[in-house]
Amino acid sequence: MRPAMSFYQRLLAISAFVFRRPFLQYSMMAASRRILSSACMQENKGIRWGIIIRGGDGLVGTCGYYDWNKTSHRAEIGYDLEPAQWGKGIMAEALRAVLRYGFEEMGSNRIQAIIDSENVRSIKLVERLGFKREGVLRQNSYFRGRFRDEVCFSLLKEEWIEF
Repeated sequence: MRPAMSFYQRLLAISAFVFRRPFLQYSMMAASRRILSSACMQENKGIRWGIIIRGGDGLVGTCGYYDWNKTSHRAEIGYDLEPAQWGKGIMAEALRAVLRYGFEEMGSNRIQAIIDSENVRSIKLVERLGFKREGVLRQNSYFRGRFRDEVCFSLLKEEWIEF
């Protein structure tokens, strides 16, 4: 757990990082612990993988599912990556594997992503992976003293094309 704690502490310290959930009310250490011990892990409602660079020795990101509803065959995908690694195709490669796992191993029919409306890179990423924009969740989150809109995207198993 120590490498993951270190990763989240670095990520939460970056001012450009936009985090969708209200973890920033805590200290960096407490926020890191809260992320790692979230309900998805404690209640078996999700799964999270670490991302490392081939040949590297440190965690540079994570991705996975939370809010997994086994009865309805749906889950929400989430991911984060150190800004120094943005634009290198790392997250696209990771998410292709995670989507495959979600549809083939978890039995999901629907995978959704809720993304901050100002996170253009993330929006473009899910669109490239075939996700469809469903709508805007107006003022759905609170970050840095203001309410923020989020955009809901989904990908259905019948639409999924393995790249």
